[in-house]
Amino acid sequence: MLEKDKIPVNNKVLIWARDSIAQSRNYVVEKTGINLRRLNQIENGEKHPDLDELKILSKTYKRTLAVLLLHEPPKEKPLPKDRRTLDSKELGNFHEKTILAIRKARAFTQSLIELKTDAGISIPKFRYSATPESDISRIAQKMRLDLNLSEVRELENINDILDAYIEKVESLGIAIFQMSLTQDNLRGFSIVDEEIPIIGIKRGGEKATSKIFTLFHEVGHILLNTGGLCDLSINTTSEIEKWCNAFAAEILIPPIDLLSNHLVNKYQLEENKIWAKKDLIELSSYFHVGPLAILRSLLTNNLTTTKYYNEKHLIWNKPTFSRSKNPEGRNIAKETIKEKGRNYIFLAFSAYDKNRIDIKDLSDFLGIKLSYIPKTRELLNSR
Repeated sequence: MLEKDKIPVNNKVLIWARDSIAQSRNYVVEKTGINLRRLNQIENGEKHPDLDELKILSKTYKRTLAVLLLHEPPKEKPLPKDRRTLDSKELGNFHEKTILAIRKARAFTQSLIELKTDAGISIPKFRYSATPESDISRIAQKMRLDLNLSEVRELENINDILDAYIEKVESLGIAIFQMSLTQDNLRGFSIVDEEIPIIGIKRGGEKATSKIFTLFHEVGHILLNTGGLCDLSINTTSEIEKWCNAFAAEILIPPIDLLSNHLVNKYQLEENKIWAKKDLIELSSYFHVGPLAILRSLLTNNLTTTKYYNEKHLIWNKPTFSRSKNPEGRNIAKETIKEKGRNYIFLAFSAYDKNRIDIKDLSDFLGIKLSYIPKTRELLNSR
C-alpha cells in the first residue's frame, strides 16, 4: 500500500489510547491481528496506520476515530482512589473492563445532565458534607429524615425497595448507575470530581440487599468528598472505609430501631449472643440488608460476640455468598433500565416524544440498537 493511503496520526495519541485501557502492546497484537513489529512502528511514529488498522484500533481502545485523529492526547480525569483491601501489588492496577465502566459512568452523567438541561429540569446540588470526625449518627438520622426512608419499609419486593432507595438518593443530586463490574473484586465506586457526584453499583451477581448497602456506603464517600473504588470489606484498615461502612449501617439499621425489635429484645432477655440464622434472616428482611451487616450492627451494640461474628464472616464473606442462585439470561431492555436508571431512561423517551431528539439520538442516549427500543419502553411503562 502506498504511503499516501496511510492516515496521518499523532503516535502519542495512539499510545495514550492504549494506556487509557491499561493494556500492553502484546495485548493489542492479540486483539487486533496487527503484528508486533508493525505496531511498534506505528507507536514509535515511524509509520502511519491505514484506515483498516485505525478502525480496528478504534474498536479495541473503545475510542472514536475522531479521538484517535486528535492532534494531541486529550486530558482525562484520573480513576477514583483505589480503596480495595488487596495485596499491595494489586492496588492501583485495574482491568480494562473496570476502566471502561468508569469511563461509561462519566459519559452517562454528561448525557443525564444534557437531558435534564434540555428539559428545563434543574439539577439539585448535593448539600451534605462530613469529615471522618463527624458524628455519624447525627448525619445518618438527618439524611434518613430528609429522604423519608421509613416509607421504603412499606414496600415488600426487594427489587422495588432497591429502586426506591436509588430514587431517594438521586433526589439529592447524585447520578447512580448499575454497572457491569465483573473484574477487580469491586462492589461499587464513587466519583466526586464531576459536575455532579456519581455512584456506580455492581449490577450482576449481587443480591439487592448487598446493592443497597453498597449504595449507602458510596453515599458516605460523597459525604466525605473522597471518591473511590471499593470492595466494601468489613475488615478494612482504612479509616475512611470504616466510616463509610458505619454510615451505611447507621442509616439502614438505626440503633433505636434495632434495639426496639422484638427479636433483639428476646435475645437480650435470654442473654443469648449466638444468633440463629433464621432470626438473622428475619432481621435482614426487615432492614433490607444482608445477614452480615445485621450481625455487624449486633456486634457494635454488644448483642453478639466477636468470635461468633468472625466465624460467620469467614463463611458469608466468600464471593459466592451474595450471588444470585438463578441468574437470568441476557435481557437488553432490563439491563439498560438497570444500568442507567429509570429516571435517565424516562428523560430520554420524553425528549424523543417531544421531538427534541430523533430516533437515532434516542438510540445513542440509551446505548442500544433501534430494535430494542420498543421493548425498553414497554418495560419502563410496566411499572
